[in-house]
Amino acid sequence: MGWRFRHSFKVIPGVRLNLSKSGLSCSIGGAPLTMNIGPRGVYGTASIPGTGISYREKFGGGSETQPQPSAPVLPSSAYPHSFPAIPSPIPTPGSFSLPASAKPVQEVHSASTELLTSNSLKDLKQVIQTAYVEHEDISGQLETARQEKERASQRFLSWENGFLFKKVFKAKFAKRKAEAETATAKVAELEEQLRLTTIATQVEIAPEQAEPYFKMRDTFALLSESGAVWDIKSYQATDKFHERTTAETRIDRQKVAFVLGNCDLIQWEQKVPHIRNAKGGDLFLYPGFIVYRAAKEAFSVIDFHDVKSNATLVKFQEEQGVPQDSKVIGQTWAKSNKDGGRDKRFANNYQIPVVLYASLSLKSETGLWEEFQFSNPERLQLFLQDWAKFLNSFGASLHR
Repeated sequence: MGWRFRHSFKVIPGVRLNLSKSGLSCSIGGAPLTMNIGPRGVYGTASIPGTGISYREKFGGGSETQPQPSAPVLPSSAYPHSFPAIPSPIPTPGSFSLPASAKPVQEVHSASTELLTSNSLKDLKQVIQTAYVEHEDISGQLETARQEKERASQRFLSWENGFLFKKVFKAKFAKRKAEAETATAKVAELEEQLRLTTIATQVEIAPEQAEPYFKMRDTFALLSESGAVWDIKSYQATDKFHERTTAETRIDRQKVAFVLGNCDLIQWEQKVPHIRNAKGGDLFLYPGFIVYRAAKEAFSVIDFHDVKSNATLVKFQEEQGVPQDSKVIGQTWAKSNKDGGRDKRFANNYQIPVVLYASLSLKSETGLWEEFQFSNPERLQLFLQDWAKFLNSFGASLHR
């Protein structure tokens, strides 16, 4: 049957992502028309199959060199495994009513998804976005069509399996049969359209990048098993005199989970590091780029070269229970004198453990700003070391 229930839809071409020593490139479509997005810009290639004749034209963007990749800040001194020295402020969780003279709350959050995408990956984002919108539209219509098919099939089979009604009411029986066939054909067509709007993504990684990437993924999986991971939502300076505390900074944080998973925007069989975020978009670390996913249709694609990371050790006054894999390095008082001793004016004063944690910040010039705290500094350091090795696997042109 020549059914056409949905006349207008876009057939989405396949996408091939290639990661090599020279960086990330993307090929969209295939002969006779292919678009190539890479470090040196966007090119279109037209070819005549079977002849070897082709024409290539640059549409813009790109440069001869990529920006220098940003490895985590890992000085050669201090515990553990080259973490920088512990900063003097001791953060503490919680909230207080501060005087007007206190510093305001500094919220940690990224910019909107419209701004976060790297310039070199805007074309890739557009293809992914077009495919997703089309896919969601057809998926909704397909769900409705399947419900209609179920109802029409039941109406038809209730008479088909009987004897009396299909003999007595022949016209109505023929109508039920036609409705069931039409509903079945509609579902089949929408399923085919859904297939044609799914990006078939091939991710090809050169051996020099594959080994460090998957090693980094393994240490991320180890990091995800830490006793606790917190998303840092805001900072605020304390009023040490009025609050009787030795902590200089207070943070608002929320526990999150790091896992291996996939973003439904990218059809790839491999699981990737998935950083869950309590206050914004989740991050998915694909080879060569990061997907920042805030909502179904709100996402960004960020070149990993554009992301700057910084890791530090922090001494933390922990009032919410010390994770099993954390190291207690001291004690303080809920209400302290200026010298850190117990303030005896408070009858129910109690001691608070000071714990050694690690923090990680991720920033980009386009507005990415996410910070996390980890109960296990050693595991974070192992992950960052492997992330740095992955970055260092690229060619000299990427480091200029």
